[in-house]
Amino acid sequence: MIHKEELDRYYTLSGKRKLLSRQFEEALPRFHTHAEASEYLKSLFGEDWVYLGSQEDEDDDQIVYCYTIVHDRPSWEEGRRKMKETGFASGTDFIHSSQDVQIYENGRIWIVY
Repeated sequence: MIHKEELDRYYTLSGKRKLLSRQFEEALPRFHTHAEASEYLKSLFGEDWVYLGSQEDEDDDQIVYCYTIVHDRPSWEEGRRKMKETGFASGTDFIHSSQDVQIYENGRIWIVY
């Protein structure tokens, strides 16, 4: 079980980009439902755990719930503002300000690296 106080040890830096490592994903407990996994990750990341929407995975007929973990709040908010105003956001600061996570109905988690 990962505790909020030890999250820093699971981050890596790639240039200026702060990312959760594969060790984080490997250390997560096994979940049985989307709700169980999302609730746990919300307890770790609080307001930085952001729901983006859901879609059907055609390969296994499950709903996939899409989230992002915000690592750089000012850059992420600026990118979101630009998206609302112009329909797009350019630059690597916005792209690298968060890390996407997909949770399947059965609790399986896939983190984008």
